[in-house]
Amino acid sequence: MVRFPRGWTFHPQAARRGASQLAWRPGWAGTGQQPIQAVPISRYRGTVSGVPVNGGQAQGAVPSSGAITLSVGPQGLGTVWYPAQVTISTTTGALDTSTALVYCGPPSVLTPATLVGTVYSGNGTVALAVPSLSPGQVVTAAWTGAHEGDQAAVNIIGTMDALTTG
Repeated sequence: MVRFPRGWTFHPQAARRGASQLAWRPGWAGTGQQPIQAVPISRYRGTVSGVPVNGGQAQGAVPSSGAITLSVGPQGLGTVWYPAQVTISTTTGALDTSTALVYCGPPSVLTPATLVGTVYSGNGTVALAVPSLSPGQVVTAAWTGAHEGDQAAVNIIGTMDALTTG
């Protein structure tokens, strides 16, 4: 075991003596960082309405099969989305010959709930006239015949309601 002489100081907080030592808390790995305190759910009583959809994007790389499915939906207690449109795209752009189907409803491995739009060029916008989406419901875009290695993306545009502590 290595022993250092008593007067040597290797850490600024270790050099503190007396009452000032009580003000410093060691935290994570001696850095003084402390965990963020969780806000109790009982503090969330108000609702903010008409905020643009937050987190309504998803993207992924098209595999060699040319088929990719991306899903996105509201998350968190009290979050409700009111989607107005879905924009889908691939990196091939206007020359893409893939077909994209847009579904809305609960996620399912076999068949998504309701077909709400079809885009024959793999890139485009689908206007949505659907009821609000709560956590557990998603908008799914499924491409077939896309180019291997392309990036496929889906973006939801609309408004949402969210809980607030204010």
